[in-house]
Amino acid sequence: MSNESIHLLVLNTNTQPTEYQYTNGYISLFITATGGVEMPMGQRSVPLPPHSVYLFYDQKRSFNLNFVAQKNTPLCIINLSIDTLHNIITHGTDELNFSQAAIFEKEQYHHFEEASTTVRRCVHEILENESNHLLKEAKKFAILDDYFNASRRQTAYKCPFLNLKENVTKVRDAKEFLLKDLQDAPTIAELAKFVALNEYNLKTGFKEIYGKTIHAFLKDYKMSKARELILKREFQIAEIADQLGYTNVSHFIEAFKKKYGVTPKKFEMSLS
Repeated sequence: MSNESIHLLVLNTNTQPTEYQYTNGYISLFITATGGVEMPMGQRSVPLPPHSVYLFYDQKRSFNLNFVAQKNTPLCIINLSIDTLHNIITHGTDELNFSQAAIFEKEQYHHFEEASTTVRRCVHEILENESNHLLKEAKKFAILDDYFNASRRQTAYKCPFLNLKENVTKVRDAKEFLLKDLQDAPTIAELAKFVALNEYNLKTGFKEIYGKTIHAFLKDYKMSKARELILKREFQIAEIADQLGYTNVSHFIEAFKKKYGVTPKKFEMSLS
């Protein structure tokens, strides 16, 4: 696991909205110290009281978040990708508590809790020693260990199948094979045979790692690819449908409209 995959920053908030760019696929831990912070979201505002931890995750969307406080108030933010967390859990002996395990199962996930004594102490030391890079590196890992280590919690979640590195590798290989030829994508039975897993373990493991079923994952990937190909303006709509394995163009148009709210042609025309 690379340190570069886990980032720590201190955001200084005040009465004017302070912007933070959230990137999809990343877990963000927003940790307050002695002062409270608020996060405006549309018509409402999410309060982050003093000494609290707010976990935020969105699988698909990237957007700006704003934070405000009644006075100058620091907010610690730790970022790590969902893959990084999954690697920590599946390649080590760590476990997630049951509620946190839902991160792998949902497209968007929120979790709020009071900061533990360990997290409070780490945040205090980070804020008191902001120029000490080595200390900050150590403290961010201490926070993650305390927050995600289920051995300190009452309920634990563990995926026995994914604790075997070989199985994780097989599921990832299945994903690569699934996307290799979109015109003639393999069936689940063919995928299972290719990676030498039974179908149940393949489907269960795939959803654990990628957060959705094999069918839903392939469909979303095709729609993303379709959008990319339309933006390039190198192919007709029917040609794109064929490249993505749709034998019926109307089925492709229907899937695209369901995903993006417009037909492929209208999307193409909007680029003019």
